[in-house]
Amino acid sequence: MAGTSRKKPVFANPFYVGLMVASTLFVLTALGYLVAPNVIAPGPVQQGETSRAFATWLDRHGPVILGIEFVVMLVTGVLAMATDDWFSGEPGSQPGRGEVRR
Repeated sequence: MAGTSRKKPVFANPFYVGLMVASTLFVLTALGYLVAPNVIAPGPVQQGETSRAFATWLDRHGPVILGIEFVVMLVTGVLAMATDDWFSGEPGSQPGRGEVRR
């Protein structure tokens, strides 16, 4: 069994890379959107003008950005699963017309 392991690149399917990038941006945007009200609200520590402007922009546009990122994640995830056999790297890994893969 040790001799049957295949050498496959980590990200052979380019849609996985797109999914990873979109997911990372989604998490960062969600965390920024959750923190934005704390930056906007006046507190004992004065926030910088740039931080406040970015938090206000993110508070205003955050739901739309999160929605777009979610759709991109959904599309790249479906494409990554649908094309996984194409990028597997095994010759003859795709079933022929009418053939069922087992």
